[in-house]
Amino acid sequence: MRKCVGIIELCGNHLKYYVFGSRSTGFGVEIVKTRVEKADQLVSHDLGTAMNVAEQLQRGSVFPTNLSEIVEDFQFNVNSD
Repeated sequence: MRKCVGIIELCGNHLKYYVFGSRSTGFGVEIVKTRVEKADQLVSHDLGTAMNVAEQLQRGSVFPTNLSEIVEDFQFNVNSD
């Protein structure tokens, strides 16, 4: 499964945010910048959680180069609660 969560334009760049995966392998978030730069990372085995993460990344205008750091920080905050 691969679903587009949203698209934004920022400083001439088009950023597309996707959720991908399955329950058996887990769900991840992918960010594509103007078909040139891309990053993806598994974030959860729960689709709803992956959708929430992707939406938060879109609202924050996160670029592909920052995805792994942001997801790492997000997982640390979730695990420390």
